[in-house]
Amino acid sequence: MKAGAIYEVNINLANFYTAVKVLEKYPKPKYIVASPPCESWVKSNSAHKAKFTNEKGLNLHWKTKWVPFDFTPQWKAVRMNGVKCAITTAMIIQHFKPKFWAIENPRSSLIFSYIAEHTGLVGYNSLCNYFSYGFTVLKNTIIFNNANLILKNEQPKYLINQVWRSSKTAAEKRRKNDYVDFEFLKKKNRSLVPVGLYKDIIGQFEKGGQETLFPLGVI
Repeated sequence: MKAGAIYEVNINLANFYTAVKVLEKYPKPKYIVASPPCESWVKSNSAHKAKFTNEKGLNLHWKTKWVPFDFTPQWKAVRMNGVKCAITTAMIIQHFKPKFWAIENPRSSLIFSYIAEHTGLVGYNSLCNYFSYGFTVLKNTIIFNNANLILKNEQPKYLINQVWRSSKTAAEKRRKNDYVDFEFLKKKNRSLVPVGLYKDIIGQFEKGGQETLFPLGVI
């Protein structure tokens, strides 16, 4: 195995020890860029809603109590898989200690708060969106990283589509403009990350990241 080579490895992020056992067969990574599943961490997923738990309020796993089986059966597996993947991603970074690392998730995702609370992984939240990197969806995104990345966050000057979003009661119905290309979403591309975003992240890693007056661990 050569340093700098590209390897495609299939691992189960729900199990840290199994994942590390496989990854240790390869050269130590200089950079780690991850995009763990956002299911149960974002508002658009039902596993994120308050009704999925018997506990009053929203069970975010770090507020009040955490009872792993205090979920409706439909969403228990989704929630637990999201938790395991989040923890394993952070622990892999802490285990291999790469020079730079970055974790991608939507801007509404609670995964970063969960990782910080349960693993102590400290980083910067760099804002961007997929529209700025060539996608026909806005998709506001956070890149949690240790390089203080400065990423593109351009706002479209035209409306790609208008989306009607409504809640249970007619009184709460409201119209909201959103930059969404439904044909793009129908192709099941929403989980993809723009190649240009990856290139931007790696490019800034190669330059040593961005200088800051607030080093990690100080704030």
